[in-house]
Amino acid sequence: MDEDKDKDMVSYLFEFKALLDSVIEESFSNNEAFYNTINDSFEHLINLHQNRPAELIAKFLDEKLRAGNKGTSEEELEGTLDKVLVLFRFIQGKDVFEAFYKKDLVKRLLIGKSASIDTEKSMISKLKTECGSQFTNKLEGMFKDIELSKEDKV
Repeated sequence: MDEDKDKDMVSYLFEFKALLDSVIEESFSNNEAFYNTINDSFEHLINLHQNRPAELIAKFLDEKLRAGNKGTSEEELEGTLDKVLVLFRFIQGKDVFEAFYKKDLVKRLLIGKSASIDTEKSMISKLKTECGSQFTNKLEGMFKDIELSKEDKV
């Protein structure tokens, strides 16, 4: 609930979710009833601030996908994308996430600040698998538009 810690919230959620998964595995032998109860509680916790977690997850992703993260390997970045997707599954404001993600993606593509186009496409592919093609149609369209604009310049 501390707004000063918003910038670290996603990292804290990664750690907390890993801890919960570890407890379920080690202490409860992956018991399905415990797993479901813990996940329901985790979802409730994430969504206490309604749309704020969706916004913070999108901003965290933007930071990781920016070109300034050259010290991160492709494997580490893919691992981070997978962790983000785990949190994404729990948020109720998926439309809020999409709005922030789309706005940030546009900026990364237009000013050439994306760390990797392949990683960008990988994330969109993950979102497509999770939410369906209707969720990602506009995002995929942005890549087509960028490619067309590059062809026009040649």
